[in-house]
Amino acid sequence: MAFSLVHLSDLHFNAYPEKLSEWNFKRALGAANLFLKRARKHPLSRNRLLVEHVSNLQWDHLVISGDLTQLGLEQEFEQARKELDPLLQEKNRVSIIPGNHDRYVAESRDKDFFGQYFSEFFGEDDLHHRDLACGWKLIGWDSCHPAPWYSASGTVNHSSLKHSESLFKESDPESPFILVNHYPIHFPEDRNPDPHHELSNLESVREWVLEQPQIRLYLHGHIHQNWILKSHRQEGPELVQINSAASSQVLKPGQKSSFHQIQIEGDALEVLPILLAEA
Repeated sequence: MAFSLVHLSDLHFNAYPEKLSEWNFKRALGAANLFLKRARKHPLSRNRLLVEHVSNLQWDHLVISGDLTQLGLEQEFEQARKELDPLLQEKNRVSIIPGNHDRYVAESRDKDFFGQYFSEFFGEDDLHHRDLACGWKLIGWDSCHPAPWYSASGTVNHSSLKHSESLFKESDPESPFILVNHYPIHFPEDRNPDPHHELSNLESVREWVLEQPQIRLYLHGHIHQNWILKSHRQEGPELVQINSAASSQVLKPGQKSSFHQIQIEGDALEVLPILLAEA
């Protein structure tokens, strides 16, 4: 029987700062954007519909690749944990990594709200690791950090690469890996990466990933446009990259999918796009 993995991303539970201490220039800009645009795209009703839909699917593992929140506020994390609770009952079947909105301001260095509310689905280090029942292995990176008001960029730390390499060496050379990171490493042909919006070390990380033939699947979000891309290697199997952002946002005209379900059987995988239509 195939192993089933559901991939969600960029749920953006949102609220406005309630305390004066929560306000700063970047949050003020973010709150204005939320009021003018984002709140209509990410109503709570859509996240509740998503939770209901995923609860009715048959799956073995759930991955959420970041941006649980919009402004990185504690009340947003609290709401996300409460609303996602039906999907989080078996902690060993869930992997969650942070996104740039979850590390929105410098305050997140001192008050790690992501860690307070979701650490059991990631861990205490900068790398998350699980052995899946299908024989595949999963690695999740935390590549997000507070950035200036004009930036949404992140960085994959050298320590994350080295830790990942040690896991490859400890594993059977034939063991397939899934890598989860918030940021994409490849883009559709009609889209150019924005240096203020992507990984600061994008090119070196992309090269590193392609040099690791055990990485078969790369799951991410960040850009609110679902896609499935395939990159060929000089040696080894192709790299499949899946963007499931933003899984719960109000549908755009002509949108064909909101998130993905991945069926794994042996070394083979099948990607099923799923559209979160209104009931």
